[in-house]
Amino acid sequence: MFNLRKNIEQINFFLLPLAAFFILISSAATNLFIFLCILFSAFICIKNRDVKKLIEKKVFIFSSILFLLFLFSSLYSIAEFQQIYESIKKYIKFMYIPLIYYSISIYNNNETIIKFFITGCTIVLLMSYLKFFSIINFELFYYLFADLNLAGYEHKIVINKTAIFQHYIIQGVILSLYSFLCLFSAYKKGNFIYYILSFLSFINVLFMNDSRTAFILIASLFVLSFFFIIKNIKPRIVVFIIILLMSFSQLSENLENRLSVLSTDMRLMENNNYNTSLGLRTLWLRVGIENLSKKPILGYGVGSFNKTSEKYFIDHNINPYDKYITNNPHNEFISISTQLGLLGLSFFILFLFYLFKESKGNILNVGIFLTVIISTLFNSAFYDNMLGLFLIIIIGLLLDNKQKFQKL
Repeated sequence: MFNLRKNIEQINFFLLPLAAFFILISSAATNLFIFLCILFSAFICIKNRDVKKLIEKKVFIFSSILFLLFLFSSLYSIAEFQQIYESIKKYIKFMYIPLIYYSISIYNNNETIIKFFITGCTIVLLMSYLKFFSIINFELFYYLFADLNLAGYEHKIVINKTAIFQHYIIQGVILSLYSFLCLFSAYKKGNFIYYILSFLSFINVLFMNDSRTAFILIASLFVLSFFFIIKNIKPRIVVFIIILLMSFSQLSENLENRLSVLSTDMRLMENNNYNTSLGLRTLWLRVGIENLSKKPILGYGVGSFNKTSEKYFIDHNINPYDKYITNNPHNEFISISTQLGLLGLSFFILFLFYLFKESKGNILNVGIFLTVIISTLFNSAFYDNMLGLFLIIIIGLLLDNKQKFQKL
């Protein structure tokens, strides 16, 4: 006899692992599996009569307040209706977090999620090396699969030397945590293959990928690993790894290019040319500071950074201003402070502090927390589709507490 609840429970076990597997491969698949997981988890939560328990959790309280603030701010937002609607659709991800956490806690499938995630990332990592060394003609690959959405970054993905299906920044950030998880798994299980995968992804992000966000993240995770894991490895292995990394750094054009680009960006800014990565981030920081000074309590409303940045560039005679207008200032703190003022920013910081407390000194959780912090400092991570979905999955892993709900 067909049992709807039992079938939903069995299917739901694999939905988050599948979303984690596809996070670097397919935006459509990831969105679908996350949506189904939220839907099925809500159904199970109601059937298990766990709703009251869930809404009493701090994760539900913080997530709900943040989303409700975005929703409330639509009443006074200076943005146009379409921009308000699009922004609210993006920030609804905050409401996914409690149900992601609930799903992981009742199934205890965090290890399955990590295994699926590592498998999917390994495929992309190997493809990235094939593309970087021109072993496979990826122009032909992209031509044959031209119907793939490629996360809306088609041009940048095709011309980038390491990106496969996602923007190189997103790929770099996700592979950074992947490298850390492989090292964590190698240390925990003693499997040498994980050490190799961790090393390959470390080299890929540090010396081959162009993302400065990923560079900072993987360097931070490596320092964390050094103090918590590598200290227990034999000294000669540590020396060998350091020498190997130094050798790669000498050969890395990417590392030299990063320093060269940074110097060039600073010189261009002195001549009022802000059309560079550093220049744009500097401009958007100034916009955010001015916005906060003018509307400190409630901000300008959801989806408003576009309008406020345009006004700032016109008022300060920064041209061509249309190149600098954005609704994504690549910093979640700037983005939220503009939209929700100090009220929203305070709750967001409290939410991050709550995540920090939940890390509880566990190396895996600390690594995840570092990923969340750096992603939000250098990107509007929750505003972004794929990076935001990635964060809600790993936040669910961080918050996993198997004592709170009865396992299925």
